[in-house]
Amino acid sequence: MTEIGSAGKILIVDDNEANVRLLDVYLRAAGYTTEKAYDGEQALGQVRATNPDLVLLDVMMPRLDGYEVCRRLRADEATNVVPVVMITALKDTEDRIRGIEAGADDFISKPFDKAELLARVKNLLRIKYYRSMVAERGKLDAVIEDISHGIIITGPDFSVTLLNHRARVLLGRENEECLGRKLFELFAGFRMSPTTAELLAPGKRTVAVSLERENVSPGIYLLGRLTRIADSTGAVSNVAFVFRDASEERRKEKLQRDFLSLVSHKLKTPLTIVSGYLSLINMQKYGPLNAEQAKALKLVEARVGELKGLIEKLLQYAGLSAEELRHEAGVVELGAAAARAEARIAQRYGTGHVNFETEVPADLPKVLVEVEHLALVLDNLLDNAVKFTTGSGAVRVRLAARLADERTVEVTVQDYGPGILLSHQTDIFSDFLQVEESFTGNVGGLGLGLPTAKRLVESWGGTISVQSKPGEGASFVFTIPVYAPAATEKRAAGPGLMETA
Repeated sequence: MTEIGSAGKILIVDDNEANVRLLDVYLRAAGYTTEKAYDGEQALGQVRATNPDLVLLDVMMPRLDGYEVCRRLRADEATNVVPVVMITALKDTEDRIRGIEAGADDFISKPFDKAELLARVKNLLRIKYYRSMVAERGKLDAVIEDISHGIIITGPDFSVTLLNHRARVLLGRENEECLGRKLFELFAGFRMSPTTAELLAPGKRTVAVSLERENVSPGIYLLGRLTRIADSTGAVSNVAFVFRDASEERRKEKLQRDFLSLVSHKLKTPLTIVSGYLSLINMQKYGPLNAEQAKALKLVEARVGELKGLIEKLLQYAGLSAEELRHEAGVVELGAAAARAEARIAQRYGTGHVNFETEVPADLPKVLVEVEHLALVLDNLLDNAVKFTTGSGAVRVRLAARLADERTVEVTVQDYGPGILLSHQTDIFSDFLQVEESFTGNVGGLGLGLPTAKRLVESWGGTISVQSKPGEGASFVFTIPVYAPAATEKRAAGPGLMETA
């Protein structure tokens, strides 16, 4: 579709070659591009082939006259918005009525005036642009009205200009007038993350948004993306919010977490007793042990330790409820947090088993995050890097951080293991999933480390992704918001119920 104000493509249709040449000269001199046809049948083929922005159509032609060409153009959905100017020597009102009934937009009498011709062409191209816009908007409205997601479009000031029926239903606004209201007014009664102030602040083009209403039974949980749409100058022209109902997923997730928590606690108590008695036996409190018994006992203790670690992972995962994720953020020095995480991993796998390559600049800004959540993310990613790196000698793990932009720190945890196939990279953040044992080397675990890390990173508004090729290791990259005093005050206030914007 030609933009308004730009030169268009014009099809000239006339069985008189001299007329075609004259019109061609006038139009090209005015900056238009032209196509030519010398009878009605050829004209219809040219319209389908070249998709012109306007047709200058002679009336009196052999075989297929201009009236019939115009009727066929109007009958075809693909061409019915193309303006048609009939060029005719006929003066009778009756002839012009026939042209109007056929669908002509305007008439120019022969012999024609150059200034009049160009003025009418310019005006009709403008009309064609707006007609096309209306047609496209009609198609868009028809599509989004039946879509299963809620869709809201606003202006740059967040005033709603369009929303579909599904959006009204999900927000409980079926019987309200929503057009012209501020987007955040429609969220009243929902707990939103991130907050209104954080969304209004200049930042990323696309932001994940969650809306939660807990004071109804069953609770309502909506997930979506808010996207700022920029025009050719880079200024925000519209904002789109596309969202869906995730309430059933949230209820199933809660049931799963409750079950895992119950099972984990039931297993933890007897396992603690078993571990305690094993320690007493190993300390020979119940009598001396021979070499074979001591060796067998150490193996049992190691396996009990692994089982305790798995139960702790389950408890961590089950504890990440919506309330847990709303813990207040604090100001954290990333270098110190990374050092503590590396120390825990070194202790877990033994001195000398892991060589850390740490690249955290001393002048890196502090970050705004819940410190225990950051510790869990680093622990899971570093532990994952060590477990999935095989081979003799010490395992290499690289931990690097950099300032991605003035609002974001980017952290990379890189291993030098077997890497991850592209087909698996979208699945590794799914609960209880590991890629096939033949690829991973039968690494133990529950497949909860990466899902836990993803949930935590997203809880503070960050993103996490993987970059990997088989045989070249894997790099997990996540982001953390930079500390700023104003941001701290907003976060400390908590998300609360949405205020009217």
